[in-house]
Amino acid sequence: MVTNGADLSLFWVVLAAVIAPLIARNTRTLLPEVVCLLGLGVAIGPSVLGLASPDGLPMIRQLGLGLLFLAAGFEIDPAELQKRQLHRASLTWLVSLAVGVALALLVLHPGSWLSATAHGIAFSSTALGALVPILRDSGLLDSKLGRAVLAHGTVGELGPVVAMALLLSGNGPWIGALVLIGFALLTVFLAWSTRKHQMSRARRIAALPRAEVERLQEWFDKTGREKLNAMILRLIMLLLVGLMALAALFHIDVALGAFMAGLCLRLVAGKDTKPLDTRIGVLANSFFVPVFFVISGMSIDLAEVGAHIWITVGTLGAVLLTRGIPVWLAERFTTTGSGLTRPVQQVQLALYASAGLPIIVAVTEVAVNQGLMARPLASCLVAGGALSMLVFPSAATLLGKRDEAWQPVAHQVSGTSS
Repeated sequence: MVTNGADLSLFWVVLAAVIAPLIARNTRTLLPEVVCLLGLGVAIGPSVLGLASPDGLPMIRQLGLGLLFLAAGFEIDPAELQKRQLHRASLTWLVSLAVGVALALLVLHPGSWLSATAHGIAFSSTALGALVPILRDSGLLDSKLGRAVLAHGTVGELGPVVAMALLLSGNGPWIGALVLIGFALLTVFLAWSTRKHQMSRARRIAALPRAEVERLQEWFDKTGREKLNAMILRLIMLLLVGLMALAALFHIDVALGAFMAGLCLRLVAGKDTKPLDTRIGVLANSFFVPVFFVISGMSIDLAEVGAHIWITVGTLGAVLLTRGIPVWLAERFTTTGSGLTRPVQQVQLALYASAGLPIIVAVTEVAVNQGLMARPLASCLVAGGALSMLVFPSAATLLGKRDEAWQPVAHQVSGTSS
């Protein structure tokens, strides 16, 4: 029997959010934390144990979705967007989107091009926010492979958000484009005004007598640091909720407002991103984002997934065909600037780029709310996205470890033959 109390449901959700990283750690990250969160959400949800219901928790889920996209926007460095590698990644993503839409039209027969577009956006996404911790733990973040994943992941998150704003907002592409430009200009203005205020404050402090500066520093060390951190976190939430509300006002998915909030914070941070990165990480990953994935798991109808298991497995293949194959072809037969010349690394990149769970969750939610996708099909796509997050990064990691183990043997054989 499903409980009706939101408080009791929230207890089970938070408990699942606490248990998930322990499971991921004990499996040596073979089960990514996001997959554990979704799986535990399914377990406590109405389709299995019935311990909790997502019905009373929409606002918490919305804030989790917002912080997820805010963190994704903050990870994008605008200075990097001019590089050749990102230009190639953008072209590759456009090919992925076209392949995804065509695949949806040919196989799923969705009934409208907007519905096919929603499927194409889901199939062509890359979960950069979920991949960064995996790359960091593997020591690959600063390698050529890591930088290539960052390039494709940046476009694989930014592209779907822009496509959602242009095509799935209900306002039409031209109005969506104008709103998107307006959001971009607002983001730049907010970042510029904040940076200007910071510089003005720094000049005022520099003009103070040394004794006054020392007194302020002593006060800050005793009581001011905690208050400043609290105020910064509140301002981040104000920016997030404000841009999400503005997006909703223009009938744009709130993910766009959240994403722009992250870009705004990145522009404010400049080159020194660590202070804000730490605060955003604590704000997002301590509660809201894990809870978002648990509640998303609770919304998955396991009976529908089991009854249409071929759709779930087919989603895994569709994501690989739509996203992984174009990335591999681009690396294998064109000059992308990534520097990945070994076939193993090219396959690893394609596998990493095929992990797209968070965007799939967001796109299917938008599509269901607009009547472009049935809830059972959305459950199957999210389950397939969870499999992509489980299978593809794990396969890429294992492939890399096998290649590392093979390299000394290959060198020995080469040395012996010479």
